[in-house]
Amino acid sequence: MMTRKNIKRNGLLFLAIFFFLISCKNADQKQKGIIKKEEHTLAILPFTGVDSILLRKIKEGLQSKLSVKITQLPSAILPGHAFYKPRQRYIADSLLSFLGKTNNGRFEKIIGITTKDISTRKDPHENWGIFGLGSCPGEACVISSFRAGRNKVPGKDFFRRMVTLALHEVGHTYGLQHCPVSNCLMKDAEGKMNLDDGDSYCGKCNSYLKGKGILSENNTSEK
Repeated sequence: MMTRKNIKRNGLLFLAIFFFLISCKNADQKQKGIIKKEEHTLAILPFTGVDSILLRKIKEGLQSKLSVKITQLPSAILPGHAFYKPRQRYIADSLLSFLGKTNNGRFEKIIGITTKDISTRKDPHENWGIFGLGSCPGEACVISSFRAGRNKVPGKDFFRRMVTLALHEVGHTYGLQHCPVSNCLMKDAEGKMNLDDGDSYCGKCNSYLKGKGILSENNTSEK
């Protein structure tokens, strides 16, 4: 007949064996490289008027470079409080705040896309027109097709520009600063059209994103 002491001892022995086997299994999985990585998530929020083909191209472009699960949200109306009437632009900083509230922590990152002109304050300019803006680091970013599509650029070049712009601003949300490498997509636009200079992250920016665990295995960098 087993005593209470023996039952307790056997129970502790069973638990010890159980946790030992679990640790061995995890170690074996880690050695084989099959431990599940942390999943990174990104939401795309199109504002009214954004073309469905453009959305698909941007989603595909983001997935080609970044290891993130992308969810496209329903289209939203641009918030009226963000409109800057003197220049007929939407203030990007206000849009970032709107995106953050809309996301409400559901996704790791969120990117807004609009066809309207957007702006931010850049001394000495109170209202400076921009291609996009991203919190660095932060949760939200926003891009506009208004300037990227100027001068009747061919469709494929326009889509490439918008993908480059999206990767640039999403890169900011993960902490990437502007890059001095001339053909890196993290290069500062400085108010100019440089979206045709490079559509990939440079080696240094690639390494940074790899360290964050968000670099796609299919991604290739500019040297």
